[in-house]
Amino acid sequence: MGDDSVEIGIKAVSQWQINHIVAQRYSKGRVFCAGDAVHRHPPANGLGSNTSVQDGFNLAWKLKWVLEGKATPELLESYSVERQPVGRQVVERAMQSVANMAPIPEALGFKPGQTEAQGWDNLHRTFGAGEEGRQRRQKLATAIELQNYQFNAHGVELGQRYCSSAVVPDGTAAPEYTRDPELYYQPTTWPGCRLPHAWLNRDRTRFSTHDIVGQGEFTLLTGIGGKAWKDAVQTIEERTGIRMNVRFIGPGQDYIDCFGDWERLREVDDDGCVLVRPDHFVAWRARACTESSLKMLPDVVERILGRRWSS
Repeated sequence: MGDDSVEIGIKAVSQWQINHIVAQRYSKGRVFCAGDAVHRHPPANGLGSNTSVQDGFNLAWKLKWVLEGKATPELLESYSVERQPVGRQVVERAMQSVANMAPIPEALGFKPGQTEAQGWDNLHRTFGAGEEGRQRRQKLATAIELQNYQFNAHGVELGQRYCSSAVVPDGTAAPEYTRDPELYYQPTTWPGCRLPHAWLNRDRTRFSTHDIVGQGEFTLLTGIGGKAWKDAVQTIEERTGIRMNVRFIGPGQDYIDCFGDWERLREVDDDGCVLVRPDHFVAWRARACTESSLKMLPDVVERILGRRWSS
């Protein structure tokens, strides 16, 4: 505190230790757990709060829809199936990042119990001339490069791919990773992945694709020639009472794809569709608006919500 006149009394002392724990299941019956209750790890990568918020975002809409009767309890079974693998990956990544820090002091020649003079001597030798210094600096550079996996692991943060009853496959294989999947987030609309971000414009106001989905409802994204999707959604709403938003993206549509970012990322045709869950994850997609794909939409919604309604 910088004030020696203040009397300080120590009431208790406890030790902090690194945890390497992930629950085998996040739910059982009517009990659902999230956050540190199911995944504990060191602060490396800074993924603790992020992962906990993602748990809640995944679970909240499912609980709401089941309690409101829009979905059956089958939907809640997808929570643990989707989030437990994510928690396991985060725990393993954080533990590996802690291990990756050890090569730095090793490269600098720092050891427990050495004196200050010995520490400075090691630093001077590391940054000195000659073969020893060159090898030390090379070893240090390699150790520092490992820290990319602690500070820049965007793939771990955003690249989750869910596989559960709350995702309906479109018949395509999972896209192969073009770069390190831990370091780099690879945007894709493949069912089970996070909706890619793209800037859109409406009435001279900029929107992200994430701004026009969610809010507790499913959203169907389509474009030029996709009007039949809106008619199909209206039929579902009339039969089930479930509201679904439809957003048209493209030239002359509700939202203008000014930079062509969405066209490059959507992986469907102009009249195709990307069905997005309330938690911004892709539930299903159709390459084009065809009689077959239009007939699939009600079945897709039924499968995700665990509901069956009469024709």
